[in-house]
Amino acid sequence: FFDNMEYIRKLDASGKARPCILDNVERSLLCHTCYLGFDQFECTDFDNWNIIPHSCHSRFCNACGVKYAKQLAAKATSFCLDCPHRHIVFTIPEELRNWFRQDRTRLNLLFVASRNTISILTNKSLADKLKKKKLSDTHYIFKDIPVRNEFGMIATIHTF
Repeated sequence: FFDNMEYIRKLDASGKARPCILDNVERSLLCHTCYLGFDQFECTDFDNWNIIPHSCHSRFCNACGVKYAKQLAAKATSFCLDCPHRHIVFTIPEELRNWFRQDRTRLNLLFVASRNTISILTNKSLADKLKKKKLSDTHYIFKDIPVRNEFGMIATIHTF
């Protein structure tokens, strides 16, 4: 980031990057430095002192983001069942990334698409029957069908 800071500032000035990007990059570069403030602790008995610099608290930061990831994992673990699971990563093709950048509310479609994909995988025979009958799809596939396999899913998105 240090080497490309001018490029990031130009992106911000031209409006090609969201305002929070420059802020988070700058904060992460200053993380654990005195520029973000510090606490000073002194021991009067031995004339000893120590300075503890503040962190940026940004999820974007390599140091601080780990903390938030661990907190999220602990929270998710607290309400998940102790059973076998699958970790699946969905990605956006490079050709579609600008479409999502133009309107970030479209990111919600990723959750619908991933939920529908898993639903089709867990209800394969039901999906085949619906294809043969050529029934119209709803926003959430199989939502109104009472006889279907249920699944649990935790979905998160990383936009950087």
